[in-house]
Amino acid sequence: MRVGGQSKAGAQGAWVIRLLGDTTDYFNPVKPSKKVNNGVVVVRSLQWPGAYTLFQNGRSLSIYVGSGLKYEGGQGGFFPVFPPKIMADPAEFKEQPEPTPLTLEVVAAAEEAKPEGEAKAEEDEE
Repeated sequence: MRVGGQSKAGAQGAWVIRLLGDTTDYFNPVKPSKKVNNGVVVVRSLQWPGAYTLFQNGRSLSIYVGSGLKYEGGQGGFFPVFPPKIMADPAEFKEQPEPTPLTLEVVAAAEEAKPEGEAKAEEDEE
């Protein structure tokens, strides 16, 4: 049995309802006024494949086991988007001297940066 609004002739409904299992009503020894039925009503979505709702003896359960894609039928189907093209590697940087070298050049550069008066005073002390 198909359920759902059909706006166009021959359009497919949104749900399929089925009664599965033993549909016979049995006597309930715990509550004689109520009958026990072992049948299960299964409601399946046609728009979201994998969506089911189950109903049995007053309890319901909804479950979804699908790909997360809505069924589009004859509307062109699903066309995945291709990933973007991979760009070329950027140009390598030219090799540069170490910004903080651990050599004596640093000491020589520091002496050059001193004012002239301090440098002459240190030479006189030696």
